[in-house]
Amino acid sequence: MSSRLVDAESSCAVADADGNLLVREDAPLPIYSIAKTIIASLVLRAGIDPAAPVSQWLGNDLLPDNRAITVEHLLCHTSGLTDYGALPAYHQAIQTGAPPWSDAQFAAHTLHQPLLFEPGQGWSYSNPGYWLLKQVIERESGMPLAELVRRFVSTPFGLHSLYVAEGQFAADLPWYPSGWVWHGLMVADASDVVRFMASDLVRPLLDVQVAVPHAQPPWRNPHYGYGLMVEPGDRYGHNGGGPGYSASCFHFPDSGLTACVLMRTDAEDAAMQRVLSLVDDLSS
Repeated sequence: MSSRLVDAESSCAVADADGNLLVREDAPLPIYSIAKTIIASLVLRAGIDPAAPVSQWLGNDLLPDNRAITVEHLLCHTSGLTDYGALPAYHQAIQTGAPPWSDAQFAAHTLHQPLLFEPGQGWSYSNPGYWLLKQVIERESGMPLAELVRRFVSTPFGLHSLYVAEGQFAADLPWYPSGWVWHGLMVADASDVVRFMASDLVRPLLDVQVAVPHAQPPWRNPHYGYGLMVEPGDRYGHNGGGPGYSASCFHFPDSGLTACVLMRTDAEDAAMQRVLSLVDDLSS
């Protein structure tokens, strides 16, 4: 069990183009899939070529027929890999109080399943793809993800609340330890997430963007970059959601504002709606 258990209702921050915090309500909370943006930044920070095949780091025992899958496919969710988020077996295991799956169990349910499409020929959100990226940067650097985050993100940018959780991470979620988030579960307060999303670590992640099918409000023309959700010409960032908590952080280039909301709720898009509302209020 982690010695640090989050136990707060919300955390909120908005910064202007100069980094001044206009709104600040700090408390460490899980950021769920916003961690994908951090993982993507570490891939580029390590100097890894996005065009490189993942077979350069990973053998076929882990990812069968992986030679056609590149690092960029994983970054943009265009690999064709199956996700576990909607699998009945995943939710049943959690509901019965089972311990988190081992890497082999996760792989059997996802990586070892037939591809949904040929790499680069479609788009489908894949948490396992980001677990593979974690493997790539850990093997390239010889360091675990927690150390990589500490050395290249938390310490140099002064994001002292950001860390990779282990075991139980929330006081109200003893039945959902961090191991159920396969690519790693991170915790931070909103102002540190804002500082990260507005930093130079994130802008290079916009260099490649692929269209995401099936737009749903408030998205009109959704795209995905390297670990970034993008509405071209309007905003970029990422949402996160899981048991008990909703997370959202976006940068809005026109106004220069960056906003983050982390909140205790099971309503998946609640944090994003609050981010959009805050930015509308401050921009008017």
